[in-house]
Amino acid sequence: MKKPYHIVTGAARESATIIEQFCQANGQILLPILDLIQNASQVVETVIHEIGHQMLEQILVLSAEQVAGVRTPGKPSGEIRHHGSQPGCVQLADRKVKVKRPRLRHKTEGEVKIPAYELLRQDRGLGQHMLGSLMRGVSTREYGEVLPRMAETVGVSRSAISRKVVEASIEELKQLQERRWETVSILVIYIDGQRFGAHHMLSAVGVDADGKKHIMGIEPGATENAASVKRLLTHLRDQGLATDRQYLFVIDGAKALRAAIEEVFGGDQPVQRCRNHIAGRNPRFPEGWNVPSRASPYGPGSLGSDMVG
Repeated sequence: MKKPYHIVTGAARESATIIEQFCQANGQILLPILDLIQNASQVVETVIHEIGHQMLEQILVLSAEQVAGVRTPGKPSGEIRHHGSQPGCVQLADRKVKVKRPRLRHKTEGEVKIPAYELLRQDRGLGQHMLGSLMRGVSTREYGEVLPRMAETVGVSRSAISRKVVEASIEELKQLQERRWETVSILVIYIDGQRFGAHHMLSAVGVDADGKKHIMGIEPGATENAASVKRLLTHLRDQGLATDRQYLFVIDGAKALRAAIEEVFGGDQPVQRCRNHIAGRNPRFPEGWNVPSRASPYGPGSLGSDMVG
């Protein structure tokens, strides 16, 4: 059967050259790719953790304000007053999150507990529910609902949340999912499935020409879910990632991923199966694989090759 002809554009040739130069500049493609494999998922974990951390601290402040009113520095009023903050720790699904929790004191009866903090300490299921609200809001782009839904879980009413606070949370979440990519020189795209509590999520992390990592998108689902994979890649395209250029895609070998890459970005994209998945997530280079040289970073069997088996 004859193979269909493929027109190689100038942009594709240029990007392929840039990828090769990137590999040569790093001496061996092995080192930057292994660094990418080990750290790309951590980038996503760190960002989700930080967003969850900030949301939790904001909710604790709102909970304190429901008890003592809005804090007015230098103008104490009422029987219960704000009294600074102190370190604390709560469970967000399967993750422990250190937080700065506000303190309240009664004029005559001493320390007053923060309702939301006490609920989170007593019922770990609430943390699972809150993480679910965060992940759903991020993946569906319903940013305005994330903070109110998380807050309601621990008894903070929507009426207690100002528009300013909600708008600030929306802007933070938009930065995670709605960045444009036209002006960023992305060379490598690492796609992997991760689990946050009970939620399976797909993430794409890009590496630019300077070696800097960028979270490009997050989508609910696993790498075997064809619809989820296609939504993730279509989102990258819609956010300005050019389809007439070549990127080095690093994936876990799922057929749905490879098929979606070809459908959205074309069949000439270099695709590398992540060796951590082959070797049971052991970062050591599997025996029998070649260490690529400066002269041939895409040699057969190398980490820069198009082999996925």
